Amino acid sequence: MPALARNPRLGVASRSLAAIGGGYLAANLFVLAFARLAPLAPRDAQDAGMMLGFVLFALAAIWAFACRSAWQAWAGILGVALLCGLVVLPGGGA
Repeated sequence: MPALARNPRLGVASRSLAAIGGGYLAANLFVLAFARLAPLAPRDAQDAGMMLGFVLFALAAIWAFACRSAWQAWAGILGVALLCGLVVLPGGGA
């Protein structure tokens, strides 16, 4: 049995780290991806992306504590970060 399943405190700590650290990473990569893909002026796209990034950060926190396990929380949040990161990489996206 994994240590996270045996000790509830480790599960809460892991979910908190996923919500704070992973949510921050996903939100920042989302801002960069949105600014790159949005058909707006660069400054407007960046501002709109930042506002939506706050929403994504809040949703990541909700997701982290709504999942059945801490592993699922990490997978979901890092999956979003990976998708946004692929857009940000040179040659990715549009």
